[in-house]
Amino acid sequence: MPLKITPELAALQAQCNREAVHTPGAIQPAGCLFHLDHALTTTIQVSANIGQILGVSVTQALDATPSGLLGARLINRLRRELQANERLSGSLLISRQIEGHRRRFRVIAYRHQQRVVIELEPVRSVEELRLLPAVNERLARIAGAETTDSLLQALVQAVRSLTGHDRVMVYRFDADWHGTVVAESRSEQVFGYLGHSFPASDIPPQVRALYRINPVRSIPDATVAAVPLVPAMDTSAEPLDLSPGVLRAVSPMHLRYLHNMGVKSALSIAIPGDQDLWGLLACHGLEPLALSPLVRDAVYTLVHMATQRLFLLQARDETAYLRRVQDCRELLADDQLGFQDPLELLQRRGQEWLTLFSASGVALLHHGQAYSTGLVPENNALLRTGRWLNTHHQGCGIWCSQHLAGTPLATEVELTGYGGLLAVPLPLEAAQRGWLLLFRVERLKNYRWAGRLDALSHFENGQRLLSPLRSFETWVEEVQEQSEPWLLREQRAALDIGEDVTVAILVKAISDLNARLTQVNRRLEGIATTDALTQIWNRYRIEQAIEHDISLAVRVGRPSALLLLDVDFFKRINDHHGHEAGDAVLVTLAAVINQTLRDSDYLGRWGGEEFVILASGCSLADARTLAERIRQAVGATDFGSVGTVTLSIGVSLWRPGDSRKSLVTRADMAMYAAKQAGRNRVMTEEDL
Repeated sequence: MPLKITPELAALQAQCNREAVHTPGAIQPAGCLFHLDHALTTTIQVSANIGQILGVSVTQALDATPSGLLGARLINRLRRELQANERLSGSLLISRQIEGHRRRFRVIAYRHQQRVVIELEPVRSVEELRLLPAVNERLARIAGAETTDSLLQALVQAVRSLTGHDRVMVYRFDADWHGTVVAESRSEQVFGYLGHSFPASDIPPQVRALYRINPVRSIPDATVAAVPLVPAMDTSAEPLDLSPGVLRAVSPMHLRYLHNMGVKSALSIAIPGDQDLWGLLACHGLEPLALSPLVRDAVYTLVHMATQRLFLLQARDETAYLRRVQDCRELLADDQLGFQDPLELLQRRGQEWLTLFSASGVALLHHGQAYSTGLVPENNALLRTGRWLNTHHQGCGIWCSQHLAGTPLATEVELTGYGGLLAVPLPLEAAQRGWLLLFRVERLKNYRWAGRLDALSHFENGQRLLSPLRSFETWVEEVQEQSEPWLLREQRAALDIGEDVTVAILVKAISDLNARLTQVNRRLEGIATTDALTQIWNRYRIEQAIEHDISLAVRVGRPSALLLLDVDFFKRINDHHGHEAGDAVLVTLAAVINQTLRDSDYLGRWGGEEFVILASGCSLADARTLAERIRQAVGATDFGSVGTVTLSIGVSLWRPGDSRKSLVTRADMAMYAAKQAGRNRVMTEEDL
């Protein structure tokens, strides 16, 4: 998302990002804190408000043993659980007789280096009677949501009804950590931020890191002073890290931010993603709001369940998209030898590709010619684009941009009116690659920012300092010369389609040259039937083998089984170790599988990290055994720096009336079920 930040402001933000928000040396007055030694025998520090919470003075608390003050039963339990764990596995509820009244407290405990921190929060028992039915009712609504928008709206409404906050919103992070509000429930007294964006500086890196440690941040009263820890630690001691708890004092910057926003109480809960934070649930109150810890736990449960539902819905959408990609690839495979030149191929399949990739135009560059359909630059610009890509983009990966005007390509080629380009190399010739080019026209887009960036700094004591937003008035930023970003799934699909286009064109070339160029024919046939990376059969060749085996099954009744294999968490391997390490994993994987197969089994790469095994003459039970043997062999293989690699395998068996597509579809469904069941397992069509 675009956002212009001056170098001066970037330097101020970097300084702010180094603020030690995790070690404030103070807590919020919603509870009290004990800092004990490693053995839980000595009290090192207590919060200064311990008298108001437990009815004992600071001096008495420091002089007493932890067992005498908190009870031997609690201390013994903490000693046992924290011996092997960094924090208490779950919160505890205890009761104490204080000034003639029985009071209940929520207990959180965790280790910091060689010390132990215990937090106590008062609990109001009246909350418990109404809480469970209310939570169950809202969980049912969340579980029944069928779209992302309805799910997130159900979540914010449920949380607001439970907590009583004036505004509850969900905002999602983009690649630059700016957040956009995608769901909101609010009272009439507060301003609505639905559709507004907040700059990444609102939640700096060290704060995002805290959410990964502790997903819950509660600020019941942003107007009261923080409570110091007594005695204050000397400078030689390591500051006490309060990240895992809930009472950690609020940084001055955050307090000013809330004050400027008119917020006096807040609750935020992280929404995790596959690799990092997906977004946040944020609750704001115009007045202080002391939530019971039990209510806060209930909100966390709602967010946790909504997160699971969110990613299930996204997985469904991803699966539907992958099936559309599969259908396109099936149709392209059916076109083998059925077209005269790339233009005819483009005319047959171009509209499907435009729809699949939400593109305005598509072009094929081959043999110095440009073939296109839809809205694309003129032919000379297309050819110059191909030459520029061949010069400046090496390797077999894609080149893409959502802001062509900001790339070096735009300085050499006239691409006015086009905001996005996704380019897939087609290794058709040794001297010069062809290209599959997908274009998106530029579109004018307005971003609604909650607050102006020119209010992010101020002078204080002769110095310019970073300050939180002082105004949250809507600021509209108009963005031109850009398109929608290319999603990762679109990039992967384009690579697969590009591979199929390459195979289709090469197969046609093989047919045309077969009678005259035997030597060249062998080379092209090898390229067309062998996967360049793993040196096993490619998709085209294994599809031929499947069709042949189905024909034998029809004629002589011989059984035929199909195994579809997918590498678990392969994206993480590429993200953490690089694409070269990912390629090495696929090469090793193919070799290990080949060593495990029978003579009558055939292995091919289906695309990306998916492989297909055709088990001729194999029953479903025998195929399951074969799949399990492969899974175990791969799991026992050392993949070097990547470590252990696992597979999810789906198995199907040919039935009368089956086509190649239906046989593969059932194996794909079984493999998807294996993924859903936890990965690293084998499932057959009978398990569905």
